[in-house]
Amino acid sequence: MPREHGITLVELLVTLTVATLLATIALPGFAGLLQEQRLVTATNDLMAGLRLARSEAVQRGEGVLICPSADGIHCQEEAYTVGWIVRLAPESDADVSESGEVLRVYGGPPHAVSIQANGTMSQYIAYRPDGQTRQINGGLQMGTVSLCHGEKGRRIIISRTGRARVEGVDC
Repeated sequence: MPREHGITLVELLVTLTVATLLATIALPGFAGLLQEQRLVTATNDLMAGLRLARSEAVQRGEGVLICPSADGIHCQEEAYTVGWIVRLAPESDADVSESGEVLRVYGGPPHAVSIQANGTMSQYIAYRPDGQTRQINGGLQMGTVSLCHGEKGRRIIISRTGRARVEGVDC
């Protein structure tokens, strides 16, 4: 008589118990890792936009800015959580909400990531042809953009020379 191959009910229950224990231990750590990755991705996307704006300003020899935009065409006075665009800078502050040549559109970060900028950087971050950040009217523009996801956060610090760097912070 041939012997039948398979697993017994006891073997199946032991395997399921071990798998449940491993999942119980691993899932909380995985949730923290997922939270961290969402924050890192949003920070990297915003940094990529800042680098693009700065390099395009230098390369084109004209002002370029990055600003919040939900529709991908116009700068809007909302937080960067709706998304942002990199576009050519207008001639005056009054024209920031008008449409202009858009160089790149970025979607907003995952829903749980919030982005807050201080000062005029909440409206736009403008780069001059020399790579420095200045308001469209010529005033000095420097500050921070904070990204938070739960209790973890990152801060992008933009110096007066236009260089951006990232540091970890608690939210």
